[in-house]
Amino acid sequence: MLFIPKNSRFMKSLVFFCLVLQANTANATPKTIDVVFLTQTGPRVLKSWSMEEIKKMAVGKHGDLSAQKLVFDESASGLELNDRASIDLVTIITDSKTIRVPRFLIWRGFFQFKFDSKTDELSSNLKNVEKGRILVPAWYFDSTNIRKIELSDHLFTYPQTKLKLRTNPAASRGEKLFTQNCLACHSVTTYKSPILNPTSITRDRLKSFSNIHKRWPELKLDARSERGLIEYSEALALETKLKNNEEKVKK
Repeated sequence: MLFIPKNSRFMKSLVFFCLVLQANTANATPKTIDVVFLTQTGPRVLKSWSMEEIKKMAVGKHGDLSAQKLVFDESASGLELNDRASIDLVTIITDSKTIRVPRFLIWRGFFQFKFDSKTDELSSNLKNVEKGRILVPAWYFDSTNIRKIELSDHLFTYPQTKLKLRTNPAASRGEKLFTQNCLACHSVTTYKSPILNPTSITRDRLKSFSNIHKRWPELKLDARSERGLIEYSEALALETKLKNNEEKVKK
């Protein structure tokens, strides 16, 4: 057995060599971004993108990458039509935060990914979006070091927002308005917006909508939208109450 003193120069050199080797090995490991489809039976990995593949897909002088092509056209190409059509929520997971973006923002090209060839990182950049066309504050969605992208039906993440009875067209319209425009900012604690339960929407609250959202003048509610949100809130509150009563009776 070879005995090496703890304070020997050889031991220090050996430790230093091991640390360097470990660091180089870690750096040599290719970074990947997993695109996952969330289902009731568990997550299904659609594609694991290596940075080399993303480099090849990057187009344009600034390295802009079409979000539609990355997330839908390529990653979800193997999904059945019904599953593909059910996707209306995109969850982007980075090293430091989770960002949820309604699918329609990505599908219409409002949300783009940018590849930085210097850092080999994929990030989002919404600062050049045409003013007035986007319904949610763009700066909320700036993200870097993307590691995972989850595709799902919004009801998978927010089942409490679903109306079971759809006999009221205005309520159904309000549900769609809430899930496509409000959930993006009012459902994640890392944003500065307060968590908003749809059953807490009231007429008085909607009256102060413009004042609360004055930083974003493009966010506006017309009378039809207000009525839809109120009808949705009341219908959902009633369904929740009936459900709770049924559970109490069963107990």
